[in-house]
Amino acid sequence: MADVYDRWHKSHPKPDEADCGEHKSRTRRTVPTGDHGTGKRWQVRYRDLDGHQRKENFATKADADNRAAEVDVELRRGTYLVPSATKQTLGSYAQEWLDANSAGPTTALRYEAAVRNHIVSHLGRRELRSLNQPSTIQGWIRKLQDGGLGASTVEGTFDILSSILNAAVDDGLMPKNPCKAASIKLPTAIKKKIVPWPMERVRAVVAGLPTRFQGGGRLAFGCGLRQGEVFGFAEEDIDFDGGWVHIRRQVRLVGTKPVFALPKGNKIRSVPLPAQLAAALKAHMREFPPVEVTLPWGKPDAESKTFGLLFADGKGRAYNRSVFNQGVWKLALAAAGVIPPRERGAKYLRAAPEDGMHALRHAYASVLLDAGESIKALSEYLGHSDPGFTLRTYTHLMPNSETRTRKAIDAVFAEDKDGEAGEADATQSADEARPHAVCPQCALAA
Repeated sequence: MADVYDRWHKSHPKPDEADCGEHKSRTRRTVPTGDHGTGKRWQVRYRDLDGHQRKENFATKADADNRAAEVDVELRRGTYLVPSATKQTLGSYAQEWLDANSAGPTTALRYEAAVRNHIVSHLGRRELRSLNQPSTIQGWIRKLQDGGLGASTVEGTFDILSSILNAAVDDGLMPKNPCKAASIKLPTAIKKKIVPWPMERVRAVVAGLPTRFQGGGRLAFGCGLRQGEVFGFAEEDIDFDGGWVHIRRQVRLVGTKPVFALPKGNKIRSVPLPAQLAAALKAHMREFPPVEVTLPWGKPDAESKTFGLLFADGKGRAYNRSVFNQGVWKLALAAAGVIPPRERGAKYLRAAPEDGMHALRHAYASVLLDAGESIKALSEYLGHSDPGFTLRTYTHLMPNSETRTRKAIDAVFAEDKDGEAGEADATQSADEARPHAVCPQCALAA
């Protein structure tokens, strides 16, 4: 239980001590203490949930009484927080969270950028205890929107802030996470449906790639690989006899440094190797033998590993995603007529955010679905962690679903009609075999 004390006057004065000449009380003697006139007069004393003695000073008795009542409620509910701990700013705590986070290097860089650019820049100086109000979080979301961030970026940044505040709650620095309040509303992201390339475009873009990478384009389409997985594809990953390719690694950038790493989600997988693609890969390897490439594994300062990559740039290095996309890939798009040629004086070709190399992967998915492949199998081949994600992404590509529905129901009706016809024929035969009943009136007339 929290109690309020008068710091400036003794609780149990001795009879021979002089009374305070400045303060008088009708209910008790006011004998000054050594602290009389210094600091805040009223003190709330209590023991926290760990049994430690706590003291908080206030200028007025009303404030002290209110805090004592508040502490009593917090102690009973188990939501009490040490006031000095809650004075930590979000900025300093967010840095501690980043330092302790165990995410991969690429994800860690994304977290760091989001915290620096969108969280600390707006809320970093605020103490954790001042962030308890959901309205504060909602106002921050609005600032991000007004700053031009898209809905998906706002949502991703919000998730990072929520994770940070979850950790603060677990550390006893906040009573609850305001990001979880029902009143919080995030902007709605308009999800565009994937429109797969027609096969004519797939063929034209692959043909527009440099000869040394046309096999990479065929592999991306023929097995649904991600770009980094094509860049990291090695000779040892092909099983020509069994008809499989094994997706064991990718090349990705950590900042600006290329590294080998496991495929996205650490999901190693095997994908059926079509015969024609196998022939194309063999032809590629005859013309461009695999190149031994050495890169760190996982992060730039890690131990290096060497693999015989099927696809390397003209200098025998692993392809750099940024360089490849701005140069090799866009030139192939321009050659296929997907984007216009570079205008005279322009430094870059036109942006093509919907026509990145990932389009070959989408085309692979659309062909398999059109051929009747199951969502579960497609999910495994694409390396998705959840078939539900595959279904949500590609459900609109399920081929002729309306036609299949009509045909299925029509088939049932046709069976019913055939059955009714058979019953009618049987009834008619029975009627013909049975003696005809004579109408009584007709019999009388006869």
